[in-house]
Amino acid sequence: MTDVSIVIGFHNQLDRLLETLESIIQQHTNFCWECLIVVNGPFLKDQRCAQALLTAWKTRLKQDPRIRLIESPAQGLTNALEIGCREAKGSLIARIDVGDAMATGRLQRQYESFQHHPDLVLATSDVEICGPAWEHLRIDSQPAAIGRPLRADTVPPEKGIGMDIPHHASVMFRRDAYIAADGYRSQFYFAQDWDLWFRLASHGKFIHLPEVLTRVRLFSDGLSSRHWREQRAIARLALACHIARRSGKSEAMPLQQASTIKPHPTQSRRFPWDGRRAEGAYFIAEALRRNGDLRCRTYFLEALRFGFWKPRIWIRTIQSLKL
Repeated sequence: MTDVSIVIGFHNQLDRLLETLESIIQQHTNFCWECLIVVNGPFLKDQRCAQALLTAWKTRLKQDPRIRLIESPAQGLTNALEIGCREAKGSLIARIDVGDAMATGRLQRQYESFQHHPDLVLATSDVEICGPAWEHLRIDSQPAAIGRPLRADTVPPEKGIGMDIPHHASVMFRRDAYIAADGYRSQFYFAQDWDLWFRLASHGKFIHLPEVLTRVRLFSDGLSSRHWREQRAIARLALACHIARRSGKSEAMPLQQASTIKPHPTQSRRFPWDGRRAEGAYFIAEALRRNGDLRCRTYFLEALRFGFWKPRIWIRTIQSLKL
């Protein structure tokens, strides 16, 4: 019998996936879990070290039968998560993203919360946000991190829900509540998590455990770094759906608008600069600079390489020299 299903969407960067799997395999639990990795397309197509990594992958898969690989032709994280949650055997579903890591006791701590609170539908925790090499950037928590369940749907719809979820990769939720809430929705290529949290809040209580149970990494070429504008736009539409639903109105218009927000097809770059990657590197560099971490200079140089025309990068780079 499987108690917890860990669902991961994956399409490239096998080395990062192996790091995440290591943190899962090292979990100390008194229950049974499985890990479902939903692969979008030919995940090794662009990997130069594909053969060596594939060998490592096959070795790990054979050693631990709890890890299952599910291939899917559908693209995008939302589609992968829909498939993974549909195939999940556990009564609880845990999320983690490729490149991130679970603290050793995460699954056990969240599982115990559900055992102690039958009306709980979602558990999250503090999250450490890190750079690509696990450089500390910040801790994401919240004032409501009191360690006991509460209803998150008691605030006016315009304010969303009464509890922040620090990161999609930090959650565990009940599978039956997920199904009752109609799960992830394909219209949301981005912000599929907040669209789900808004709907899940009406099915039970949420809890935030005030301890770091998940470490999340930001990469200059990652989805959040390159597409934060699209994420913000579609998050506003998720809120619009929430407001319409709570008001008894149709969600058709914001859903239709959400379905149009997707990343442009990847094309080979004609030029050596990339403004979006520059912004991703700048975000990491500036967080490190504010922490007094000299490693910020490496990321400022990356930001300058890809976005040399942006004045604020030059200003902060110069300021970093004073550290």
